[in-house]
Amino acid sequence: MTINSHFNNQHLTNFPPALAHCEKCLAISTSMRRNQKQQIYCPVCRVQYAFQGNFKIEPFRAYFRKRGFYIDIDNSIEHIKHLGLIANLVQQDSFDYPPLKGLFESISKAQKFIHFTTFGINQQILGALKLAAQNIEVRGIVSLPPDQAWLLPELECYRNEAPGLEIKAVCAASRNWEELPHQKLVVIDGLLAFKGSVNLTQTAWRKAARGYDQVDVLTDVATVINLHNRYFSPVWADLSEYGDTINIGDSMINGSAA
Repeated sequence: MTINSHFNNQHLTNFPPALAHCEKCLAISTSMRRNQKQQIYCPVCRVQYAFQGNFKIEPFRAYFRKRGFYIDIDNSIEHIKHLGLIANLVQQDSFDYPPLKGLFESISKAQKFIHFTTFGINQQILGALKLAAQNIEVRGIVSLPPDQAWLLPELECYRNEAPGLEIKAVCAASRNWEELPHQKLVVIDGLLAFKGSVNLTQTAWRKAARGYDQVDVLTDVATVINLHNRYFSPVWADLSEYGDTINIGDSMINGSAA
Protein backbone atom coordinates (compact mmCIF):
# COMPACT_ATOMS: atom_id res chain seq x y z
CA MET A 1 0.00 0.00 0.00
CA THR A 2 1.42 3.39 -0.96
CA ILE A 3 0.17 5.52 1.91
CA ASN A 4 2.18 8.09 3.78
CA SER A 5 1.17 9.91 6.96
CA HIS A 6 3.14 12.84 8.34
CA PHE A 7 1.65 12.69 11.82
CA ASN A 8 2.75 14.17 15.07
CA ASN A 9 0.44 15.05 17.94
CA GLN A 10 2.22 18.38 18.27
CA HIS A 11 1.34 19.22 14.67
CA LEU A 12 -2.31 19.38 15.62
CA THR A 13 -2.02 20.78 19.14
CA ASN A 14 0.71 23.41 18.78
CA PHE A 15 -0.33 25.51 15.83
CA PRO A 16 -1.65 28.98 14.99
CA PRO A 17 -5.38 28.28 14.64
CA ALA A 18 -7.06 28.94 11.33
CA LEU A 19 -8.96 32.20 11.64
CA ALA A 20 -11.16 32.66 8.60
CA HIS A 21 -11.80 31.98 4.94
CA CYS A 22 -11.47 34.52 2.17
CA GLU A 23 -14.90 35.12 0.66
CA LYS A 24 -13.62 34.91 -2.93
CA CYS A 25 -11.09 32.07 -2.92
CA LEU A 26 -11.85 30.39 0.46
CA ALA A 27 -8.15 30.58 1.37
CA ILE A 28 -7.49 29.74 5.01
CA SER A 29 -5.91 32.61 6.94
CA THR A 30 -4.38 32.63 10.41
CA SER A 31 -4.21 36.42 10.59
CA MET A 32 -5.64 39.49 8.89
CA ARG A 33 -3.41 41.55 6.59
CA ARG A 34 -3.73 45.13 5.40
CA ASN A 35 -2.45 46.76 2.24
CA GLN A 36 -1.07 50.28 1.78
CA LYS A 37 -4.61 51.65 1.79
CA GLN A 38 -5.14 49.99 5.20
CA GLN A 39 -7.81 47.75 3.72
CA ILE A 40 -7.84 44.08 4.60
CA TYR A 41 -6.95 41.88 1.63
CA CYS A 42 -6.43 38.23 0.82
CA PRO A 43 -2.77 37.34 0.21
CA VAL A 44 -3.79 34.41 -2.02
CA CYS A 45 -6.26 35.92 -4.52
CA ARG A 46 -5.49 39.57 -3.66
CA VAL A 47 -9.15 40.53 -3.35
CA GLN A 48 -9.60 43.67 -1.22
CA TYR A 49 -12.36 44.17 1.35
CA ALA A 50 -13.25 47.83 0.94
CA PHE A 51 -15.21 50.22 3.12
CA GLN A 52 -16.64 53.57 2.21
CA GLY A 53 -14.79 55.98 4.47
CA ASN A 54 -12.39 54.91 7.17
CA PHE A 55 -11.85 51.22 7.78
CA LYS A 56 -13.32 49.84 11.00
CA ILE A 57 -12.43 46.38 12.26
CA GLU A 58 -15.67 45.63 14.12
CA PRO A 59 -17.98 46.00 11.09
CA PHE A 60 -15.55 43.84 9.15
CA ARG A 61 -15.67 41.17 11.83
CA ALA A 62 -19.46 41.38 11.95
CA TYR A 63 -19.58 40.91 8.18
CA PHE A 64 -17.39 37.79 8.29
CA ARG A 65 -19.23 36.41 11.30
CA LYS A 66 -22.65 36.83 9.71
CA ARG A 67 -21.54 35.21 6.47
CA GLY A 68 -19.94 32.26 8.26
CA PHE A 69 -16.34 32.81 7.21
CA TYR A 70 -14.81 32.48 10.65
CA ILE A 71 -13.50 29.01 11.54
CA ASP A 72 -14.49 28.10 15.09
CA ILE A 73 -13.94 24.48 16.11
CA ASP A 74 -16.05 23.10 18.97
CA ASN A 75 -14.17 21.00 21.54
CA SER A 76 -11.05 21.52 19.48
CA ILE A 77 -8.77 19.20 21.47
CA GLU A 78 -11.16 16.26 21.17
CA HIS A 79 -11.71 16.99 17.49
CA ILE A 80 -7.96 17.12 16.93
CA LYS A 81 -7.56 13.76 18.69
CA HIS A 82 -10.20 12.16 16.47
CA LEU A 83 -8.53 13.37 13.28
CA GLY A 84 -5.13 12.35 14.60
CA LEU A 85 -6.42 8.85 15.32
CA ILE A 86 -7.70 8.55 11.75
CA ALA A 87 -4.29 9.59 10.43
CA ASN A 88 -2.57 7.02 12.64
CA LEU A 89 -4.90 4.23 11.58
CA VAL A 90 -4.38 4.98 7.91
CA GLN A 91 -0.63 5.09 8.50
CA GLN A 92 -0.64 1.61 10.01
CA ASP A 93 -1.38 0.08 6.61
CA SER A 94 -3.95 -2.32 8.05
CA PHE A 95 -6.30 -4.50 6.03
CA ASP A 96 -8.99 -3.67 8.61
CA TYR A 97 -8.57 0.08 8.09
CA PRO A 98 -8.18 0.82 4.36
CA PRO A 99 -7.67 4.38 3.13
CA LEU A 100 -11.26 4.64 1.89
CA LYS A 101 -12.49 4.05 5.44
CA GLY A 102 -10.20 6.85 6.61
CA LEU A 103 -11.69 9.16 4.00
CA PHE A 104 -15.27 8.32 4.93
CA GLU A 105 -14.59 8.65 8.66
CA SER A 106 -12.86 12.01 8.14
CA ILE A 107 -15.85 13.25 6.16
CA SER A 108 -18.19 12.14 8.94
CA LYS A 109 -16.07 13.85 11.63
CA ALA A 110 -15.75 17.21 9.85
CA GLN A 111 -17.09 20.06 11.98
CA LYS A 112 -16.78 23.21 9.88
CA PHE A 113 -15.89 22.53 6.25
CA ILE A 114 -14.64 20.11 3.64
CA HIS A 115 -12.86 21.46 0.57
CA PHE A 116 -11.75 19.21 -2.24
CA THR A 117 -10.53 19.14 -5.80
CA THR A 118 -10.55 16.05 -7.99
CA PHE A 119 -10.40 14.77 -11.54
CA GLY A 120 -13.61 12.79 -11.66
CA ILE A 121 -15.91 11.62 -8.89
CA ASN A 122 -18.37 8.80 -8.39
CA GLN A 123 -21.88 8.64 -6.97
CA GLN A 124 -20.92 6.90 -3.73
CA ILE A 125 -18.37 9.47 -2.60
CA LEU A 126 -20.59 12.29 -3.84
CA GLY A 127 -23.34 10.84 -1.64
CA ALA A 128 -21.05 10.89 1.40
CA LEU A 129 -20.24 14.53 0.70
CA LYS A 130 -23.93 15.38 0.32
CA LEU A 131 -24.60 13.75 3.67
CA ALA A 132 -21.88 15.86 5.31
CA ALA A 133 -23.31 18.95 3.61
CA GLN A 134 -26.51 18.60 5.62
CA ASN A 135 -24.57 20.10 8.56
CA ILE A 136 -21.44 21.83 7.24
CA GLU A 137 -20.14 23.65 4.17
CA VAL A 138 -18.72 21.35 1.51
CA ARG A 139 -17.10 23.01 -1.51
CA GLY A 140 -15.43 21.21 -4.35
CA ILE A 141 -13.84 21.55 -7.77
CA VAL A 142 -14.54 18.61 -10.06
CA SER A 143 -12.93 18.21 -13.47
CA LEU A 144 -15.04 15.96 -15.65
CA PRO A 145 -13.46 13.94 -18.45
CA PRO A 146 -15.69 13.32 -21.49
CA ASP A 147 -16.86 9.91 -20.25
CA GLN A 148 -18.21 11.51 -17.03
CA ALA A 149 -20.07 14.43 -18.61
CA TRP A 150 -23.32 12.70 -17.64
CA LEU A 151 -22.51 13.56 -14.00
CA LEU A 152 -22.82 17.31 -14.58
CA PRO A 153 -26.55 17.57 -13.68
CA GLU A 154 -25.91 15.55 -10.50
CA LEU A 155 -23.20 18.02 -9.48
CA GLU A 156 -25.05 21.23 -10.29
CA CYS A 157 -28.82 20.77 -10.44
CA TYR A 158 -29.94 19.42 -7.07
CA ARG A 159 -28.74 22.06 -4.59
CA ASN A 160 -31.94 21.76 -2.54
CA GLU A 161 -30.91 18.21 -1.54
CA ALA A 162 -27.74 19.46 0.15
CA PRO A 163 -27.73 23.26 0.52
CA GLY A 164 -24.28 23.17 2.12
CA LEU A 165 -22.73 21.60 -0.98
CA GLU A 166 -21.29 23.82 -3.70
CA ILE A 167 -19.41 22.25 -6.58
CA LYS A 168 -17.73 24.04 -9.44
CA ALA A 169 -17.57 21.58 -12.32
CA VAL A 170 -15.11 22.01 -15.19
CA CYS A 171 -15.84 19.93 -18.28
CA ALA A 172 -13.20 18.76 -20.72
CA ALA A 173 -15.50 19.79 -23.54
CA SER A 174 -15.46 23.41 -22.36
CA ARG A 175 -11.68 23.74 -21.83
CA ASN A 176 -8.47 22.61 -23.41
CA TRP A 177 -6.95 19.62 -21.63
CA GLU A 178 -3.99 21.67 -20.44
CA GLU A 179 -6.41 24.08 -18.70
CA LEU A 180 -8.31 21.34 -16.89
CA PRO A 181 -7.59 21.27 -13.12
CA HIS A 182 -5.91 18.01 -12.18
CA GLN A 183 -5.20 18.46 -8.44
CA LYS A 184 -6.35 15.76 -6.02
CA LEU A 185 -6.83 17.15 -2.52
CA VAL A 186 -9.31 16.83 0.37
CA VAL A 187 -9.03 19.20 3.35
CA ILE A 188 -10.97 18.64 6.58
CA ASP A 189 -11.43 21.72 8.81
CA GLY A 190 -7.97 23.02 7.87
CA LEU A 191 -6.48 20.33 10.13
CA LEU A 192 -6.13 17.20 8.03
CA ALA A 193 -5.52 16.69 4.32
CA PHE A 194 -5.49 13.78 1.91
CA LYS A 195 -3.40 14.36 -1.17
CA GLY A 196 -1.77 12.24 -3.83
CA SER A 197 -2.76 10.77 -7.17
CA VAL A 198 -6.20 9.43 -6.22
CA ASN A 199 -9.40 10.80 -7.70
CA LEU A 200 -12.56 10.76 -5.59
CA THR A 201 -13.66 7.36 -6.81
CA GLN A 202 -13.81 4.11 -4.88
CA THR A 203 -11.70 2.40 -7.54
CA ALA A 204 -8.83 4.85 -7.06
CA TRP A 205 -8.87 4.63 -3.26
CA ARG A 206 -9.03 0.84 -3.36
CA LYS A 207 -6.08 0.83 -5.75
CA ALA A 208 -4.15 2.80 -3.14
CA ALA A 209 -4.74 -0.03 -0.68
CA ARG A 210 -2.97 -2.36 -3.12
CA GLY A 211 -0.10 0.00 -3.93
CA TYR A 212 -1.41 0.97 -7.37
CA ASP A 213 -2.21 4.56 -6.40
CA GLN A 214 -0.94 6.99 -3.77
CA VAL A 215 -2.54 8.74 -0.80
CA ASP A 216 -0.67 11.02 1.60
CA VAL A 217 -2.32 11.80 4.95
CA LEU A 218 -1.12 15.10 6.38
CA THR A 219 -1.74 16.59 9.83
CA ASP A 220 0.92 19.28 9.96
CA VAL A 221 -1.42 22.27 10.04
CA ALA A 222 0.97 24.68 8.32
CA THR A 223 1.40 22.17 5.50
CA VAL A 224 -2.35 21.52 5.26
CA ILE A 225 -3.09 25.24 4.99
CA ASN A 226 -0.31 25.74 2.45
CA LEU A 227 -1.61 22.90 0.26
CA HIS A 228 -5.16 24.22 0.50
CA ASN A 229 -4.18 27.78 -0.38
CA ARG A 230 -1.86 26.69 -3.19
CA TYR A 231 -3.92 24.03 -4.97
CA PHE A 232 -7.57 24.66 -4.06
CA SER A 233 -8.00 28.39 -3.52
CA PRO A 234 -6.49 29.79 -6.77
CA VAL A 235 -8.71 27.54 -8.89
CA TRP A 236 -11.78 28.38 -6.80
CA ALA A 237 -10.99 32.08 -7.29
CA ASP A 238 -10.61 31.62 -11.05
CA LEU A 239 -14.07 30.05 -11.17
CA SER A 240 -15.56 32.68 -8.84
CA GLU A 241 -17.88 35.48 -9.90
CA TYR A 242 -16.18 37.97 -7.57
CA GLY A 243 -14.01 40.74 -8.95
CA ASP A 244 -10.98 42.41 -7.37
CA THR A 245 -12.92 44.20 -4.62
CA ILE A 246 -15.62 43.17 -2.16
CA ASN A 247 -17.39 46.21 -0.78
CA ILE A 248 -18.51 46.04 2.82
CA GLY A 249 -21.01 48.50 4.18
CA ASP A 250 -23.74 48.72 6.81
CA SER A 251 -26.32 47.29 4.38
CA MET A 252 -24.12 44.23 3.83
CA ILE A 253 -23.84 43.65 7.57
CA ASN A 254 -27.31 44.52 8.83
CA GLY A 255 -29.59 44.37 5.83
CA SER A 256 -30.92 41.78 3.42
CA ALA A 257 -27.76 41.87 1.35
CA ALA A 258 -25.93 40.12 4.17
